[in-house]
Amino acid sequence: MNFQRVKNVRLYETIIQQVMGMIDKGELKPGDKFPSERQLIEQLGVSRSILREAFRVLESRGIVESRPGGGRYLRKISGSSFMNFTSMDLERDALLDVIEAREIIEIRVVSLATKRATKEDIEKLMALDREFHGAGTSLEEYREKDKDMAFHLALAEASHNFVLKEVVAYLLTVSKDLREKTMLDFDDWLELCRQHSDIVKAISERKEDEAVEKIKVHLRELRHYILKEKHFKDER
Repeated sequence: MNFQRVKNVRLYETIIQQVMGMIDKGELKPGDKFPSERQLIEQLGVSRSILREAFRVLESRGIVESRPGGGRYLRKISGSSFMNFTSMDLERDALLDVIEAREIIEIRVVSLATKRATKEDIEKLMALDREFHGAGTSLEEYREKDKDMAFHLALAEASHNFVLKEVVAYLLTVSKDLREKTMLDFDDWLELCRQHSDIVKAISERKEDEAVEKIKVHLRELRHYILKEKHFKDER
C-alpha cells in the first residue's frame, strides 16, 4: 500500500485545478472566453491577486491566452477538432509549441557549446550522461528525478551565453509543468536519454555540424513520441 506525500496546495492552484477539471468535463472548450475578472472573483470567492496569479500560470503554460482589451480565452487547438477533448490534449498542443521553440534555441546552444565548452563543461555533460542516460533506470527514477532537465541545462551552460541558459531553463520548466513525462512511454523516454551520448560525443570532438544534427534528431524524436496518440495530428 503506497500513499503519496500530501502537498500544501495554494489557493491559486485550486483555481488551476478547477479550470483543468472543467476542460475534462467538457464545460470549457478551445476558444471559449472566460467570464470577466469581476465575475470570476465573485464566483470563486478569491482576491484579484490570487485570480491573476492563477491565470498568469495558465498563460505561461500556453493553456490560456489573453487578448488586450478582449479578455481571456482557452487556447485553441492547432488544426484539430476534438469530439472528446481533454486537458491532456490542450497540454500536448502547448507542449508542441515548446518543442518548436526548443528546436530553434537548442540548435544554437549546441552550436555554441561545440565551440565554447570548456574541459569542465564537457566533463559535466559526460558525468550526467553516464549517471542517467537510461541504462538501468527504473520507472520510479524516471518519475521522480529530472536528470534530463539537468543535462539540457548543462548544454545551455556550455554555450556560455547567460540569456540562452535562462531561455532554456524557462522552456524546460514549462515542459515539466505541462506534464511532458506523462505523455511519453517509459521506453521512448529511455531512447531519448540514450541520444544524449551522441550529442556529448560530437561536442567533445568539436564536430559542430554533427552535434547540431544530433540535437535536431533528438528533438524531432521527442516531437514524434509526443504525437504518438492516433487521434492527434500536428499540421504545423
